[in-house]
Amino acid sequence: MKQLIVTAALATLVASPAFAQNVTGVPDEGFYLGAGIGQSKLDNDTLDWLGSIGASTDDKDTAYKFFAGYQFNPNFAVEASYLDFGDFTASASDGADSANIKLGVDGFGFALVGKLPIDGGLSVFGKLGLIAWDASLSGTATIDGVTYRGTSGDSGTDPFYGVGVEYVVNQIMVRAEFERYDLSDSGEDFTIDMVSASVGYRF
Repeated sequence: MKQLIVTAALATLVASPAFAQNVTGVPDEGFYLGAGIGQSKLDNDTLDWLGSIGASTDDKDTAYKFFAGYQFNPNFAVEASYLDFGDFTASASDGADSANIKLGVDGFGFALVGKLPIDGGLSVFGKLGLIAWDASLSGTATIDGVTYRGTSGDSGTDPFYGVGVEYVVNQIMVRAEFERYDLSDSGEDFTIDMVSASVGYRF
């Protein structure tokens, strides 16, 4: 699946200008803005291990993003975005003692976007980019009636890629897309998948 997604993204990024179509009401170039909402899912070995020993885990949350880009021609654009993936949690209790942890992740992305126009404002696209992310981890534990609290944070820059479908009519843009963010910190991988729907405006 991962190889298929990467192949599709690369194919659209190198799509030949021969496929370009000039559709009435769809600008060939210029700025665009948009916002989207969807669902994120975290894949992480530590979270999986906590679930395997009986902790209650939630590896999904509502995610949203804002993006701005510039399209140079029907086949190529650059795009910047802000993304908030929501919070992922784990908790455990034996009746007397308990523990809860919450991981929140957001970041700023920059990507190259390749588009392949199909017909009448409809196109498929792929993107490859980097995300500068910030993660915050907070936790509480109650042991023998005493409550302990702690927080920590980290950041990094890692790659991401995505594929999607876009439709433009009268300069209004709607998208459906899948993105994968491969984050890594201190040798541990945090893969976040995001499925979203977006709406935007082409200037």
